[in-house]
Amino acid sequence: MKTLRFTLLGNPSIHLDNQEIFFAFAKINALLYYLVINETANRDEIAGILWEDKDNRTAKKNLRNSIYQVNKILGDNYIISPNRTLLMFNPDLQVVSDVHYFLKKPLNNLGLYKGQFLQNFYLKGNETFDLWLTKMRAHLEQIYIKSCYQQIDILMTQNRIEEIEERLQGLIAIDEFEEKNYQLLMKVYQKHHRYGKVIETYYKLANLLDVELGITPNDATQAIYEEVIAKDRNQQKIKQFLKTTNDFIGRLDVIKELETFFNSVYKEKKSHTMILIGGTGIGKRTVTRQVLSNQINHYQIVTSECFQGEPKQSLQILKDIFESLKDLILQYQLMSLNQWKRAYETFFPNYFLKDSHLSTPIFPADLFTSFMIDILKKISRQKATVLLIEDIHWITPEALTLLQTLVNHLEDDPIAFIFTQNLNSNPHLDQFFNHLVNRKKVDIIKIKELSEKESLTYLEQKLAGLNPPCKDYQRIYQWSEGNPFFLSEYVNQYLKGQKFSILTPAIEAKLSLKLKQVNSHEEELLCYLSCFQNAASISILSEIMNLPLALTISLVETLCNKQVIKEIFNGDEVTLIFKQKLLAHYCYQKMSVAKRRLLHAQIAKQLENMMQNTQFSAEQFEEIAFHFQEAKEPVQALQHQLNRLEAILQFQHELFPIYSQNPMEADCIDGKRHLLIQTQFNTIHQVIQQLSSKFEPVKSFQESLIRFLYIEGCYLIRIGQYQKGITNIQKVISAATEWHHTHYLLESYRQIIHYCIQVENISEMKYYTELALDAAVSANNYEAIAIQLRLSGLYFLMIGHIPKASQYLNQSISFFSLTSALQSKYAIQIAAAYDYLAEIEQIQGNLAKAIDFQNRAIQLSQNKRSRTSVISFYISLGISYYQSGEIDKAESILINAKEGLQSLRFPWKEVQLEVYLALINCEKGNYKPLIDLINKKEELMARYSNPRDKGMIYYIMALTKAKINSGKLNCLELSNLLKGELSYYLELAKNHLNPCRDRQHIKELERLEKMISQKNI
Repeated sequence: MKTLRFTLLGNPSIHLDNQEIFFAFAKINALLYYLVINETANRDEIAGILWEDKDNRTAKKNLRNSIYQVNKILGDNYIISPNRTLLMFNPDLQVVSDVHYFLKKPLNNLGLYKGQFLQNFYLKGNETFDLWLTKMRAHLEQIYIKSCYQQIDILMTQNRIEEIEERLQGLIAIDEFEEKNYQLLMKVYQKHHRYGKVIETYYKLANLLDVELGITPNDATQAIYEEVIAKDRNQQKIKQFLKTTNDFIGRLDVIKELETFFNSVYKEKKSHTMILIGGTGIGKRTVTRQVLSNQINHYQIVTSECFQGEPKQSLQILKDIFESLKDLILQYQLMSLNQWKRAYETFFPNYFLKDSHLSTPIFPADLFTSFMIDILKKISRQKATVLLIEDIHWITPEALTLLQTLVNHLEDDPIAFIFTQNLNSNPHLDQFFNHLVNRKKVDIIKIKELSEKESLTYLEQKLAGLNPPCKDYQRIYQWSEGNPFFLSEYVNQYLKGQKFSILTPAIEAKLSLKLKQVNSHEEELLCYLSCFQNAASISILSEIMNLPLALTISLVETLCNKQVIKEIFNGDEVTLIFKQKLLAHYCYQKMSVAKRRLLHAQIAKQLENMMQNTQFSAEQFEEIAFHFQEAKEPVQALQHQLNRLEAILQFQHELFPIYSQNPMEADCIDGKRHLLIQTQFNTIHQVIQQLSSKFEPVKSFQESLIRFLYIEGCYLIRIGQYQKGITNIQKVISAATEWHHTHYLLESYRQIIHYCIQVENISEMKYYTELALDAAVSANNYEAIAIQLRLSGLYFLMIGHIPKASQYLNQSISFFSLTSALQSKYAIQIAAAYDYLAEIEQIQGNLAKAIDFQNRAIQLSQNKRSRTSVISFYISLGISYYQSGEIDKAESILINAKEGLQSLRFPWKEVQLEVYLALINCEKGNYKPLIDLINKKEELMARYSNPRDKGMIYYIMALTKAKINSGKLNCLELSNLLKGELSYYLELAKNHLNPCRDRQHIKELERLEKMISQKNI
């Protein structure tokens, strides 16, 4: 049998078994709801209720049609009429409802109550039905509430706190103004030591009552709160409270200190002072007033505020306090209204003067302080008093003197003095506070910006319904920097559906007030400073502004005291930055576009001038490029983008470093850095494409284009993309020849020569060394001539023309050694030439002389920040010692060199190092280094593309295979690795070794070949 099931508590629904049933008219639903609740209904009564606007005949007709529709849709006679007057559900069919079960055992079925009876259901214009519906809702709600309280009593005995909390939260949702539910919830939390939740619940109620009704929680609620505060004052659990409320995220420590302060003054009946210090918009006022709003049962509050005013208004704050006391004076009948007016005229007669030319009477300071002390004593005896002065940093010395007298003479009265102060102060205020500190009559709270976590939590709570992307949260935090005022402004933008604006009108007004105190010189400094992306040094600002350094420092000190900027120490240099990112943006936006461009141009040119006297970093070049870009001088910006790129790359060729203006080491390029560099290349590519159409004929742009192609080519060669790199360098040669740029022509020749050395391309090397030497001579460039002499010497060494090689190498050394200054400047070039001379001596068997040359090379390279070259020289030295038979010394040198190679990417001579270490270890019976070398031979040969490296690897493989064949070496793993014929390894080694530079190895291989033919091994 099917079951007709009614869900009436909450949003109503009707189900026939598991299928939801829908009717065309709401009155059909109303008929069913009425019947299922009342079980029977009089025909005339129900017709009148549902169709009260119709005559009796029409109403009955509509009722009959509705019954017909119900039975037809439900497929059976669910509504029957046992007689002519009654309607009821068919007792033979199963009809159930949640209300039936709920009313039968409400305590056991509280979960069925999912909302109001027939929630969101109504009949238009049916007052009688609405009256019945209202009564039923109230009836069921009261049963639910009563049952909830009964269940809560039971749960209390069982300490089932989560279920109790759920029930009470449900009751609060039904009637949010019923304090009893809040009190029960607070007591539950209190009983289970969840003091933070007690306070949270209290503040939610207090804020609700204040906003909606303008009242405070009753005495019972207040009593629970105060008891918890007293018990939980020193416990850490309270820290969690403010993080779950909208108004005080991250301000728990301030709340706690203020509560403690007020309780102390109230309990001890002694005055005390609290100072809250924090920047603009940090929330001093908000947090103070919120805590004060919960102290009104204990305290009466007198508020006032200082403003940046004129000297004539030096006593304005005292006048405001006097006026604030008026109602209390009258309330306690301390004076009549006329008496108060006469006192007012006595103390502040200048406010009643109609003629401004009349002289202002002397202020009766002693009389005023006596009067105020007497009044405040009498008022505080009636009820403890708070005297709040906001923005006390604007108080005048005259007013402060009188205020200090009041504070000193009210020590034995229950008065809580609260002062809020910005970060900037003044000497007389500092003296007043120090006086209070010495007497231990003051507490100071320094309020800081919200942390990133606290700010994001605040944003997530405020914008929960909008679900903005995470990047919007981050953008808001980056601009607000955790300042509550700025955060709230950005939140309001979102809540109003407005487009994000960095400077809202309120933010602009706040920042404008902050800068109101800035004079013209200070404003000029701020304008320049706002143009910088990062911190700017004082010396640069002094030069740009054409001011003496002492005057600039004075301006800086003043602006720091005004909390507009701050100093940052970068090593020995003092740099400046705005204290708030928004303040920098505001200053920048205040300037016209023309002025911004002018300032950017001045800054860029000043930084350019400094380049002549100091070595710039990549970040500094980026700063110059940025300023030229903002000054709309894109070609100059491009030049410094290239400077930045060179500073990042810090080129030194892996063979031997060439002299450059920035000889910093940069041998290690990891994946992340490679991605950064590639991004820079792509960015500059785009810039060049954008500028080409307009600036192609301009010489400086041509130079930048050549320079970029050269830098990119060098980098591509450096990371092993030789063909792409050489293509770039060829383009540079073509353009440099056409546009007569000798420098880049020589540099490009040198890069191709380095490539030829790398891949042993001797024919190309001959061609380019001759071209490069001729070009250097034509340009009368002594540095280039000396370098090309060394490279020409290397060429002759590679082809075996030893005398000429020695001649060119010695000439190169002579060129670089004309003076001690030149020798120091080109020490690496000289060392490289000595290394090649050492190689010549190795070839000729003069190992002692080779070692001497190599030691000279190493000595010259020390402290030159060229690890690649020094390690290369040490490898050569180790090889010389090996060839001279000093195996242990050779091994020690080569092991140290290998350790040095670990941090280098594609280091030169790595293969030679691995081969000789393998030879040394094999002689000592350790074959593992050789096995490792053979296993990674393909990687090594592919990495460097150098034929000699390949020849060296096959050389040691041939030697090893010969020993295996002769039975001198018995290692199964090596035998499995070397399955080829000995002749195969010999042939490959001889074909790839250099006939001159590797003649000793080739001779050894030829001896093996001779042994093969003689002994047939």
